[in-house]
Amino acid sequence: MGRKDLGVYVHVPFCERVCPYCDFAVVARRVLEPAEEQRTVAALRKELRARAPAYPGHDLATIYFGGGTPALLQPASIAGLIGDIQKHWNDGSEPREVTLELNPSTLERERLPAFRDAGVDRLSIGVQSFDDGSLHRLGRAHRVEEVHRTLEAARAAGFANLSLDLIFGVPGQDLASVQHDVREALAYRPEHVSAYGLTVEEGTPYATAVARGQFHPPDDETAAAMMEAVAASLGAGGLERYEISNYARPGYEARHNRRYWRREPVLGVGVGAHSSESAGPRAPHGAHRANERDLAAWLDRVESGGAATPPEVDLLDERAARAEAGFLALRTRAGLDRLRFEAEFGLSPEACWPVLEQLEEAGLLEQAGEAWRLTQSGWLLSDTVFERLV
Repeated sequence: MGRKDLGVYVHVPFCERVCPYCDFAVVARRVLEPAEEQRTVAALRKELRARAPAYPGHDLATIYFGGGTPALLQPASIAGLIGDIQKHWNDGSEPREVTLELNPSTLERERLPAFRDAGVDRLSIGVQSFDDGSLHRLGRAHRVEEVHRTLEAARAAGFANLSLDLIFGVPGQDLASVQHDVREALAYRPEHVSAYGLTVEEGTPYATAVARGQFHPPDDETAAAMMEAVAASLGAGGLERYEISNYARPGYEARHNRRYWRREPVLGVGVGAHSSESAGPRAPHGAHRANERDLAAWLDRVESGGAATPPEVDLLDERAARAEAGFLALRTRAGLDRLRFEAEFGLSPEACWPVLEQLEEAGLLEQAGEAWRLTQSGWLLSDTVFERLV
């Protein structure tokens, strides 16, 4: 049996501002004090040491610094964490992708050359929009001028792999403004774009505003038109849609994020970080583990010797593993591979879900070789498809 490879996700919770639509584990910090940074980084390194033995014999494939805003950390802190991760799994050899999330801001922009020197080779930039009105309604701290400066600075610093985040369906946004955002993004020839429809998460200020009638999400027809416009414009600009919300130039698909859709091992460290394990002795059908979302609670557990035991554990049974394999694969353009599914579960997708043929008749799924995949209509109604597989 061959060696497995591993992705490592490092969650940094600090953010200059908590946006009203955000449901991530974040803590507002306009300025990150050195003592707090040192304590957090020390805890991350301690958790890495404690949890590395659960992933023996793995080769390091990807590192992803997410948040929050991990670029608020000093480049030396990022370099130290990359070095620790390499020592645990690759004996100092290079991972195939090291991503850092950042927002357009003067502080983060000035650190770009040092982040490059630290070992980061891919940036995921939270642009969200090229319209100041949309940025204001999203509660973002930056404005369009800073977006342009940051993208120019990223190229000047030598980054040849840029991913831009865009959000559509913003209050007050119309189809023309969505198309404007995509045109502006394409002007920088990004290697990758993630384009998300704005979702209203329970417990966020946006959810409260919707309940009070202060904010009205776009209707289904408008949201679908926006998604189709984004896909068409990015496709015309040379970025192929390879997952529901993700587009890339050939060879620049997000290797780390692809691990989740393929159900490959990922170790997540930090506040609220999630880990996934493939089937093995500890979990016959795979497992998910998650850290607490409260910074103080996570620090207390890690510092007091409990770093190796995340408080949330979900050991999948066979039915849950099959459902996960189905809907995650169908999120991607490659689709649900019949032979791979049969090798893992001992039955075909059709035997597991007779509804697949009904969804094909409805025009939401199609068969391409040995794979089931979403049609163009299926992309728009993917939630309807996934609900039938759970």
